[in-house]
Amino acid sequence: MSTTAKLRATEKKRLHLVMRDGAALEAAIVISDDMPLVAFLTSRKGGWMNAIDARDPKSGAVESHLVLQTDLIALASAPDANMAITATTGTASTTRQVEVRLLGGQTLQGTVALAAGQRLSDLLAQSGRFLGLSKTTVLPPGVTLGDVAVNTGAIRSVAERRA
Repeated sequence: MSTTAKLRATEKKRLHLVMRDGAALEAAIVISDDMPLVAFLTSRKGGWMNAIDARDPKSGAVESHLVLQTDLIALASAPDANMAITATTGTASTTRQVEVRLLGGQTLQGTVALAAGQRLSDLLAQSGRFLGLSKTTVLPPGVTLGDVAVNTGAIRSVAERRA
C-alpha cells in the first residue's frame, strides 16, 4: 500500500467548547473528514488535543495554538454542523429522548441512538469518555445546541423521557 493511500483528507473545523469550570472556548481542530467528534475527543493520546485559532468569547483573548486536556471539556459542539458527532454504523434501530444532568446542576435534553435491545445503561457503559447527544437543548431556558459530545465524567445522571 502506498503512503498516499494511507492518508485521509483532513479539514479545519470549528468547535464550541464548554469546560468543566464553565469557561467557554471557540477553537478549530484539524480532523479527518470521516471521523466523528466523539471518536476524535476520545482518541487523543494522553487526553491532549491541539486547538488552533482558539478564542475566549468572554475576554476576546486569542491563542493561535493551544493544547487542551480533553478530560476537562464538559461539552463540545460543531457550530457549523459540518461534522458527525457519533459514528453512523447503521446499527441504531431506535432513539430515546433523555435528560442529562451534569455536575454543577446544568440539565440537557436530547436524543441518543441505541441498537436493538440495547439498554440505556449499556450505551453509557460502552460510550467511553464522550457521549453523543442529538437535538440537544439546555433546560431551562430552552437554548438549542444541536448535536453535542458530552464528557461522561461530567454527567451526574441520565433519565429517559417519553416523547
